[in-house]
Amino acid sequence: MGRNCISRHIHSAPVIKGMRPFGRCGNSKQKIVLSLDEYEAIRLLDYQHLNQVEAAVIMQISRSTLTRIYERARVKFATALVEGSMLLIEGGEIQFSNHIYHCNHCHKEIHSLEAAISQCPQCNSTQIESLDECHQKECRKCRKCHRGGRNAKT
Repeated sequence: MGRNCISRHIHSAPVIKGMRPFGRCGNSKQKIVLSLDEYEAIRLLDYQHLNQVEAAVIMQISRSTLTRIYERARVKFATALVEGSMLLIEGGEIQFSNHIYHCNHCHKEIHSLEAAISQCPQCNSTQIESLDECHQKECRKCRKCHRGGRNAKT
């Protein structure tokens, strides 16, 4: 029996929920799911150019765990790119360091250290939704997301 999975710390939710292939013969039926911790590993190592020790400290995991997460992410990303599959970013055992909300009234994105806010600081509307929940769970209510079905590679 394996050990329990430790939650990985993610700075904030990604700005996109996935990518679709563009071109003539993309494999539109196949969906590949990149977990949020895999996304964070790519963001820290490839986008921010941190070394593995620095990235592991930020995610509050061991360097060897980060290496395994990063390898899975690279394989998924390469598969989506080569096969022309849709890439979805969602799920995983994670905790957000910063929380992101969307105001449905003024359409602003709100970044907060607080786990729950009741109104938009821009327009004082109470019509806000957590994008953290939208990324972690299958979002059925906002219709802004296209979710992978049963045939998604994980």
